[in-house]
Amino acid sequence: MLMRFAFLLSGVIALASCGSDGRKIAADNIENPATAENPKPENSGPKGNPVFDDTVFNFKKVTSGMQVQHRYKFKNTGKGDLLIRNAQAACGCTTPGWTKDVVPPGGEGYVDATFNSTGRGSKEGLENEKTITVEFDNSSIGSVVLKFKATVFSTPEEDQEYEQNNH
Repeated sequence: MLMRFAFLLSGVIALASCGSDGRKIAADNIENPATAENPKPENSGPKGNPVFDDTVFNFKKVTSGMQVQHRYKFKNTGKGDLLIRNAQAACGCTTPGWTKDVVPPGGEGYVDATFNSTGRGSKEGLENEKTITVEFDNSSIGSVVLKFKATVFSTPEEDQEYEQNNH
C-alpha cells in the first residue's frame, strides 16, 4: 500500500511540475503550426486591382457534346502585383484555367472557362448557367464570380436514345 501511495504521489508531483508558473501567455505569442509552415503573405504594401472586360458571357446555342471556351480578360489597375490564388468551377462540366504568373500593375491576365455540354441539353434547348469563383492574393478584392450561360440542344442521336428508353 505504501508503495502504491509513493508511486501515485510521484505521478502527481511530476504533473504539477509541468504546469504553468503563474504567468499568462498572450495569444499572439502562441505559434500556430499551420501558420508557421505557411506564413500569410505580407499585404501591407500596395494592392493590385483586377478589372475584368466582362464577368458574364452567353455562349447562346450549343449542341450537346461541344466543348466551348470563353476567356475572361482582366487588367491590373492597382499599384501592386496581384496573383490568382485559385479558380474553382461550381460544376464538374466546367474546367477553369488561369494566368499562373504574378500580374504587375498595368499587366493583363485571364481566366478561361471551358464548358463540356455533353448530356446537358434537350430537344427544345436547356439553359445552363455556370460559375467560376476566382480568388486573388494581394488584391483590393478577395474574389470575383464569373458567370456564363449556354442553351444546349440535344443531338438527334440523344433524342432517339431518350425516346427508346422512355417508351
